[in-house]
Formats: sequence, C-alpha cells, structure tokens
Amino acid sequence: MFNILTLIIDKYNLVHILTILFFPLLAVVSYFIFRKKSEKTKAIYLWILMSIIFLATWTTFIISYVQDYNHQRANIWTRLPLHMCSINVTLYPLFFGLRKKIRPFFSSTLFAYMYFFGSAGAVLAMVVTAPSDCLGPTIHLLNYNVFTYWLKHGLIFILPILFVILGFYQPKLIDIVKACVFLIGLLCIMELVNLLFSWFNELNGGTGICNYFYTRTGKGTAVLEQFYNFLPYELIYMFPLAIIAIPIFFIYYLPIGIIEYVKKRNKTKRIC
Repeated sequence: MFNILTLIIDKYNLVHILTILFFPLLAVVSYFIFRKKSEKTKAIYLWILMSIIFLATWTTFIISYVQDYNHQRANIWTRLPLHMCSINVTLYPLFFGLRKKIRPFFSSTLFAYMYFFGSAGAVLAMVVTAPSDCLGPTIHLLNYNVFTYWLKHGLIFILPILFVILGFYQPKLIDIVKACVFLIGLLCIMELVNLLFSWFNELNGGTGICNYFYTRTGKGTAVLEQFYNFLPYELIYMFPLAIIAIPIFFIYYLPIGIIEYVKKRNKTKRIC
C-alpha cells in the first residue's frame, strides 16, 4: 500500500499536473464570476457544465460501440458506462433537478453524496490514473481522451463544490453519515446489478464479469486492489475504505465548519 504514492508520483507529467490544477482554478474563477448573479443564472451555468459531462460520457460510449461493434455487442453488459463517475453524470443533474421537489432531508442526502463521495471519488480517479495509462507515452492537451476522461472527472470533481460555494447546498456534519448510508445502499444495488448483468453477459456469449463500482473485485485499480488483497470478498472489501475516507470528509467539511464558526462568533459579539 505504501508503494501507491511512489507509483503515482512516477507517472506524473505535465498534462497530468495541468489537468489537476485547471479544475480547482475553474471553480475559483466561476465563484467570482457568478457569486453575485441570480440563482437562475447560476443554475443555468451549472446545467451547462452537467450537460457537457453527460454528453462526453454517452458520446464516448456510443462512438466506441459503433467503432468496435462486433466485440462491444458481445460484451455489451460489461461495457456500459455504469462506474461511479459515469453514473454520477446522470445522478448529478437528476439530484440537482429534484432539489426543490423533494423533502429537505432527502435533498440534503443527495447533495451530501455528491459533495462527499462524488467529488472525492472523481479527484481520486484523476490522481491515481496517469494519462499514460490510457493514452500511451505521447500525450498532449488536445488529445480526444484528455477531453473525455479528464474533462468528465474534473467537472464531476468541482460541480458539488460549485453547488456549495454558489449557495445551492450547505453541508452539515450529520450529512457525512447520510452520505455514507446512501453510498452503502448504492453499492449494494450495484452488486446486484453486477450479478444480474454478468448472467446476461454469459447468456449473450460475452466474456468476463460485470464489475461496476468495483464491487466484485478491486484488481486492476491501484488503490482498491490493496484492500481486495487484504479482504478478498465481493463488496465487503470496500467497507474499510470508509475509515480511510473519514479524514477526507472532514477536509471537505473543514472550510464550511470554519465559516459557520466565524459567523456564530460574530453574531455572539453583536448580541453582546
């Protein structure tokens, strides 16, 4: 496990660094541009970003399916865009659109999942996957895969942050628990989906198993493989990740907690 950081650092290159730095910068610039705009204008901007990642994900899937039709058709059940970040490109606009149509408890739970898991999962995918893994040794910023993989994950990373800083969601400490419960439920659903789709794939004459959300095995991923080797049981091996993820959640919550503390302190001083 301690070799993971060394492995990641060895694979860093200019494209990797630029893509990782670009999206936090985009979030900061977006905040200063839209912070004083109306809620409608902010929402339109967010809908545009969500539309970009939705189209990038499904366009990539359709193009790859058409280009390699015979192989993709035989293995269609294992090739669907149903991994966490790919599903999030659909869940983000769905949850955002439902924010005023469902009870605040459920709305905050959905936003909490996006903020604490969706965003953190996307930045993890960007950090542990070097461009050379999917693009080969020759890489440039205008490469098609840079725009599909890195643009998608970069926007999935910053969109929940934009939800917060533009005033659509105010994280609370209890939301960490709600997000964890939601994710566990989603993982259980995806495990059932994997089992069902693997059966469909076998009937279709395909090869391999469905492993969406990596619930069945962590092999092939730098981080999850370490946990799977330690606890080689489907789905269960992912639960210890929650312990390691807790510090990340508090890092995500820390700026919000500091702001709330300062506001309460200033309010107390005014009363006194």
